[in-house]
Amino acid sequence: KYFKAFNKTMNACSQCHGTTWAGSSISPSCSQCHSTITVHTSNIMNPSSSQFHGKYIAGLNWNMAQCRTCHGSNYSGGFSSPTCNTCHNKPGGPESCNTCHGDFGNASRIAPPRALNNAILTSDPAVGAHSKHLFELTLSSNTVCNECHTVPTNITAAGHFDSTPKAEVKFGTLATGVGTASYNFTDNTCSNTYCHGSFEFNRSASQYPFAYTADKMTGNNYKPIWNKVDGSQGICGSCHGLPPAGHLASTLSACATCHQGVINTAGKIIDKTKHINGKINVFGN
Repeated sequence: KYFKAFNKTMNACSQCHGTTWAGSSISPSCSQCHSTITVHTSNIMNPSSSQFHGKYIAGLNWNMAQCRTCHGSNYSGGFSSPTCNTCHNKPGGPESCNTCHGDFGNASRIAPPRALNNAILTSDPAVGAHSKHLFELTLSSNTVCNECHTVPTNITAAGHFDSTPKAEVKFGTLATGVGTASYNFTDNTCSNTYCHGSFEFNRSASQYPFAYTADKMTGNNYKPIWNKVDGSQGICGSCHGLPPAGHLASTLSACATCHQGVINTAGKIIDKTKHINGKINVFGN
């Protein structure tokens, strides 16, 4: 009731309880009564302060349960505090994925270039090729998050916030190639991923054995460097030969003869959904 009486501002409280709410010679600490929550200072809205709410909540390992105590279960204000949704105006409010990683102004951009460490350069592994994979691919359909990560169902899902300092990489069905797909945090490379050439197509299982010069066609099993985003890695010929090993000799311009609707005679992919999709698209299929 006191908070409401002072028009939902903490400024008046500090006159007696001190600027850090630790109490004074005339008033007790706020925590004596509010033992289940951490009462924050007015610096919660000051981006240059160590108590700014983004830094403050990070220090609590992103436990936002205390926020809901005063700001309400949906952060709309509750019974005592201002709404959080004025600034956090995307679906989910403060719990929207782009609040912590991604573009704060665009709820559809939920991955870096803004990492948890505030990095924005692709040379930082926390940023790397996230945007390239999710929004800017030219040789295939854009990747979805669950091809490389276990996507939490909500902010408190098990494994979302944990003691490991880096996001776990768990490859999905499409990304898994021949062998065990893996990510190396030491040199920031992917290995054995289908999307970068870890594949085998067996002649014995093909409807078109005439296209084979060996028992199988294989890719290059290329190891891309995650934080090398200069356009040199995702090019024709990096993930498989031109043509792939075990394929009938051909030129790039002739690919369109069999792979109709996938590539044109200039060697350009014309339908991204038919390339790197887990299938062999030939003769219009």
